[in-house]
Amino acid sequence: MRRRDPDARVTHTPVCCAHCAADLAGAVVGTATRQVVDIPEPRLVVTDHVVEKRRCSCGHTTTAPFPAEATGPTCWGPRVKAAAVYLMIRQHVPLERAHEAMDALFAAPVSEGTLSNWTLDTAERLAPFIAEVKALLAAAPVVCADETPVRCGTGSSFVHTVSTDTLTLLAHHPSRGIEAITAVGVLDNYRGVIMHDGLNVYTATELAEAGHAQCHAHLDRHLIDVGAWHKHTAWCEQMRLVLGDAQTATRHALAAGLPTVPAEIAEPIRQRYEQTLTLAFDTLPAGPPPRRRNRGGWLPKDRDAWNLATRFRVEVDQILHLLDNTAVPASNNHAERSLRMC
Repeated sequence: MRRRDPDARVTHTPVCCAHCAADLAGAVVGTATRQVVDIPEPRLVVTDHVVEKRRCSCGHTTTAPFPAEATGPTCWGPRVKAAAVYLMIRQHVPLERAHEAMDALFAAPVSEGTLSNWTLDTAERLAPFIAEVKALLAAAPVVCADETPVRCGTGSSFVHTVSTDTLTLLAHHPSRGIEAITAVGVLDNYRGVIMHDGLNVYTATELAEAGHAQCHAHLDRHLIDVGAWHKHTAWCEQMRLVLGDAQTATRHALAAGLPTVPAEIAEPIRQRYEQTLTLAFDTLPAGPPPRRRNRGGWLPKDRDAWNLATRFRVEVDQILHLLDNTAVPASNNHAERSLRMC
């Protein structure tokens, strides 16, 4: 921990010699310092706001207004409210424990009902800020999107996020589908590029005006899973190398200030991508998998490999979108990190 400028200095003086008990007054030969960084004892500051009433010579009486935080005869101030909401919302402290923490830390025994009302009041006060975040995200050239299930009451629902490296929007909705994305109100009619994990909800017509890019981190995990079976190891490892080279080429092009990866670098990567897909389908039995399992020489691992290879073939434009637009990240990490606490 770094040393700081002290707010106070306390000098500790030995009274007598530890060896012979002689008086040490005026015998200073040096000093040593250790710094303790601590929190002052929290205490509530109580302020009486007194408004005066003054009568004009015309006979009219004028009363000064109370400040905004003085909402009643006795009320909690804005810093108490901010501390409580921070504990509950940012630190995920449950209502009863937040009540206990406020009492233990600040001698401010706020009731659970009041704490609950403060979260609603905070949400209302944040409405203009949320609207501005949504507007900025809607104007961003590239955004990352994701969702995660959460427990809510006795059932389950979802938290959705739309994120960039500097903006994060979190929104709660009972649904995971396109109705939730539309209700959040950023991606409908969006014209930029959406980085996502390939969930089929992003194929909805409401998102047709946007560009789409798929997260290489998700694809890499799928390739590792399918490639764990020796029959499909070769093409899965080869495709992982292709994706890695695409990421490297994009990173270098972006560092050079280029909007796209130069064709002489991008085209060989695309060719290797297609060659890898050819190898993948050559490894599989001919034709699509039969409807019934374990027929025609198809094993469950072959079905998984066919599904993944087909995804790479059908969604090639999304998977290699970063070659056409160096502003597109290789992964959906911004969105993943936004949802991690949830």
